[in-house]
Amino acid sequence: MAKLRLFIYAATAFAGVAWPWYCIYQFIQETEALGLTDPLAIVDLFSQGVWANASAGFIAADLTLVLIAAFAFMVAEAMRLQMKYWYLYFVATFGISFAFSFGLFMFNRERNLMRSSHVSG
Repeated sequence: MAKLRLFIYAATAFAGVAWPWYCIYQFIQETEALGLTDPLAIVDLFSQGVWANASAGFIAADLTLVLIAAFAFMVAEAMRLQMKYWYLYFVATFGISFAFSFGLFMFNRERNLMRSSHVSG
């Protein structure tokens, strides 16, 4: 069962790079088609899209709250399991994507738990 969880977490981390960045690629293509070159205008357009309507706002608000709860969980688990470099997951969240960083965190957490169960078992 642990190997299945490892696979799921690794797949989530991989997809967390590929899918969100594919969407960013599409957004870049759209801004080029609109002739936008000003970085501030591009960021403004992106931000408007996140809150474009009530359904987009629902998703943005929901994911923001999940992110906060997940960060609290990640810090608590990293401290409990004495995981090294746990703060890099936060950097990865904002540099790559939350789907990537959380999947990677869960993968490494699972590996850490597997190692500790082999040592104690």
